[in-house]
Amino acid sequence: MQNGTASLWKRSAFVFGLFVAVAVLIGVHPLTTYAAPASPAVNQCNGTDNVGGQAVVCDVTITNNLNLATGAVSSTVTTNDCHGAAGAPPVITCIPLTQSFPTLTTSVTQCDGSGLGGGANVICSVTILNIITGTITPTAATVDQCVGSGTGGGGGSTMICDPFPASTTNATVTQCNGSGNGGGGTIRVQCTVGPSTITSALPVTVDQCNGSGNGGGATVTCTVSIRNTILASTTPVTRLPVVSG
Repeated sequence: MQNGTASLWKRSAFVFGLFVAVAVLIGVHPLTTYAAPASPAVNQCNGTDNVGGQAVVCDVTITNNLNLATGAVSSTVTTNDCHGAAGAPPVITCIPLTQSFPTLTTSVTQCDGSGLGGGANVICSVTILNIITGTITPTAATVDQCVGSGTGGGGGSTMICDPFPASTTNATVTQCNGSGNGGGGTIRVQCTVGPSTITSALPVTVDQCNGSGNGGGATVTCTVSIRNTILASTTPVTRLPVVSG
C-alpha cells in the first residue's frame, strides 16, 4: 500500500512539474497570433508651412499589384516631402522615401490645411497605378474639386480647374476645396485630375490641397492621376511526357 501511495505521489509530482515547466515557457515565450497587416495609408504635408513666404511641395507615387485569382497583393510607395521658401520656382529641401508593403495602399491624404501664410506656394501631386491580373472593368473616377475656392478678391480669373464644375459626395478624388481664398494674383488655384479610373476590386481615394493656400497672394497647384492596367490571367500549361515506342 505504501508503494502504491509513493508511486501515485511521484506521478502527481511529475505532472505538476510538467505543468510548471510549460507555464514558465509560455510566460517567457508567449503564444503569438498572426494577423495580416493593415493597408497602409499615406499622410504627409498636412497642416505645414503656415508662415508667410513658405512653400510646401509634396508628391506621392503608388504602384499597387493585385491578382484576382490568387489574392496576392503588394504595393510600392514613393513619397517626396519638400519644404522651403516660396518663389518661382520655390527654393526647397526634399526628403524622398520609397517603401514596399505586403498590402495594397488605397488612401492618400496630403497638403490639407497647409500654406496658409501670405505668398505661400502649395504644389502637390498624387500618381497611382493599379496593376490588376484578372477580369474586371474599370469605371471613371469621380471628382470633387475647386468648390468654394479662388475667392477673396484679385483681378481676372482666379482658377483653372479640370474638370470643373466638379461637385459630388464620396468622390474618388477630393481636392482644392476651400483653397486659394486670400486674394491676390490671378490664376492662383490650378487643380487637375487627369483621365482616371477605379475598379470595385481596388478602390482608392485621394484627399489633398483642401483648405490650403488661403493667405494673401498664395497659390495652390495640385494634380491627381489614377490609372488601372488590367492583365489577363494565365493558366499554366501541363505537358504530358513523350513516350517513345
